[in-house]
Amino acid sequence: MVCQARCGCADRLPADEDPVEPHDAWADDMTLAEGIARYEAMVTVPVTRMLASWAGLRSFSPDRALVLGPDPQDPDFIWSAGQGGYGFQTSPAASQLVADLTMGRNPELPDHIVAQLTPDRLRE
Repeated sequence: MVCQARCGCADRLPADEDPVEPHDAWADDMTLAEGIARYEAMVTVPVTRMLASWAGLRSFSPDRALVLGPDPQDPDFIWSAGQGGYGFQTSPAASQLVADLTMGRNPELPDHIVAQLTPDRLRE
């Protein structure tokens, strides 16, 4: 969460996991209001205005880990999924791993970590 207290506004990203059918995402008014109320309960500067809102659908793998790299059955299909609301935080390392795997380079990450992130693990 990034707070911009000087202007009375805040950026807030909940990392919730609510199963829904695929659809166009929107920021639900009640969810926004609840989030602002929870935020304001922890700070001394109130949120006085909403500058913008954004919503997106989160993808999760069955084991809740990222899915990164070429698909074992179709190497032309490159996975970069399962961020589950943490894409901004994981994107630098995830994109490096995807680039390394796609280009056939040895990743800097240890093999046991790479094995926990590649799509091969989901086919076992």
